[in-house]
Amino acid sequence: FERILHSAGQSYHDLIRLRTNALKDFVDAVVYPGKVAQLQKLIKWASTKKIALVPFGGGSSVVGGLEALRGRGQRAVLSVDLTRMDHCLDLDEYSRTATFEAGIYGPRLEAWLNERGFTLGHFPQSFEYSTLGGWVAARSAGQQSNHYGKIEELLVALEMISPKGELKTLRVPAGATGPDINQIVAGSEGLLGIITKSTVHVHHLPEERRYAAALFPDLQHCVDFQRELTGSSLDMAMIRVSDPEESRLFEMLANAGKSGLAHAFKQRLARQVLKFKNINSGKCLVMLGMDVEEHTARRQDVAVRALVRRYGGFFVGRAAGEKWKQGRFNMPFLRNHLMEVSIGIDTLETATSYSNVIRLHDAVIAALRSAVPSALVMCHLSHSYHDGACLYFTIIFNMSSSDPVAQWRKLKEAANQALMKNGGNMSHHHGIGVDHKSGYQKQNTTANLSLLRAMKRELDPVGILNPGKLFD
Repeated sequence: FERILHSAGQSYHDLIRLRTNALKDFVDAVVYPGKVAQLQKLIKWASTKKIALVPFGGGSSVVGGLEALRGRGQRAVLSVDLTRMDHCLDLDEYSRTATFEAGIYGPRLEAWLNERGFTLGHFPQSFEYSTLGGWVAARSAGQQSNHYGKIEELLVALEMISPKGELKTLRVPAGATGPDINQIVAGSEGLLGIITKSTVHVHHLPEERRYAAALFPDLQHCVDFQRELTGSSLDMAMIRVSDPEESRLFEMLANAGKSGLAHAFKQRLARQVLKFKNINSGKCLVMLGMDVEEHTARRQDVAVRALVRRYGGFFVGRAAGEKWKQGRFNMPFLRNHLMEVSIGIDTLETATSYSNVIRLHDAVIAALRSAVPSALVMCHLSHSYHDGACLYFTIIFNMSSSDPVAQWRKLKEAANQALMKNGGNMSHHHGIGVDHKSGYQKQNTTANLSLLRAMKRELDPVGILNPGKLFD
């Protein structure tokens, strides 16, 4: 059981191979180091014996980051599960930083901070089943990253064990002391070393966490609104834009099981109001989140509503936003249930500039529909920046009964080709792993890859750390 559990992540590809007995490569053993000294001895031993080591946190990778691959001449593969190294080490309340061991799960980390009046503010959808070390290794993004930043922005300092020794960065707010080692380790996906400890920025718990929803006539109005809001002085925790297909699905789910004259009357009234606002069949839903102090909440709320109206939107209210918040971590569980009735769900994400959002959105949607014509393909803009946004696609399709893995490969190849041709990157926050490695290498120049390989050779000369991932 332990070997199977540690040989795959949580991607559709992982789950379908487990369900159909198509996963053939398994780790040979699982080790649970509890101290840095044990980890140091393990890495030294594995280098001598030519044993591959795959770091394991929460096991939530969706890009093949946990594949049990061996490098040339390697005798075995061990999974290095870090969840015994999960201690809360320090909170500097005055400097607003906290230090944790890398194997700590999200809920425990957040609960420990909340008890002391602080929050990390990092809530990826995998929050309940992912660890701090995994977040750093894959450059994770949380649902409230507009306010708090992605994990690499929250990262202050870290410690990592490599076959060449320990990497350790200073606990300082900023520096001009050469290339930033924090940012080299962040996103390295276990190829350069195993992260043991991280210091992160923390924030005082907000007095209010407000979620609300608005509707807009179409996706272009939403992008215009998101761009303006992100560039304004209004400090939003979240701006989540759903395209027409995802908005329709949310509407269907919200109305499921409801009937009666009162419900029908509310539906008719809502349609009339939206028609008056020129919000019809192409409407798009925007979820808005604010982490604010009580004395600024009202002022910010009024300003956001005014901006919604300026871009042709209609403010729906806080009830819809709060309902989304309550179920925001449920999708992975729903996916597993739907697979029981032969309905497949896969996701992918990318990032691009505002001027390219609509073009990239349409190109990826078209590519996925071409690969599997019966698929429902939808998208939301989950994270936004000064110059662009992350596009997160969801594909729902009838699973092939003859070869579901080949069907998935066709979808993945179509998506990757569309990303490369239309100005999207291979990943915004899921990482690269095995699944996106080919596209990642094509998007990098020869010099870029030479630099990455040189770092790998220097820190891991025998190549024992997570072989086969990210780049060749």
